[in-house]
Amino acid sequence: MFCPKCGSLMTSASGRQVCPNCGFTKSPGTGSDSKIVTKGSEKEIIIIREEKQTEPLDSDAVCPKCHEQGAYYLLKQTRSADEPETKFYTCSHCGHRWRDYA
Repeated sequence: MFCPKCGSLMTSASGRQVCPNCGFTKSPGTGSDSKIVTKGSEKEIIIIREEKQTEPLDSDAVCPKCHEQGAYYLLKQTRSADEPETKFYTCSHCGHRWRDYA
C-alpha cells in the first residue's frame, strides 16, 4: 500500500500501516476500503478494494458501444518485439473495453 499523502511505500507496524517518510498512519478497519463485521463474539475485518483507473486518459478515443469521447488506455506488447504495441482502451463513461492494433 502506498501513502496517500506522499506516495511512499507504507510498512506494517503493530497492526497498522505506517509511512516511513511522512509518518502517516492507518489502522485496519478505518477508511473507505475496509469494514468490520461482528459475528457473535468474533470480529472479522473485510477489506473492500475499489478498482481505480491509473492509466492515462485519451480524450480523442471514441467508445464503439456508447459513442462517448474519452477512454483510459494501456499499451502492451502482445506480438513480437519488431511489431507495434496493442493499445487496450477502457471507456471512461460506460466501462466498455476494446483494443486497437496500431
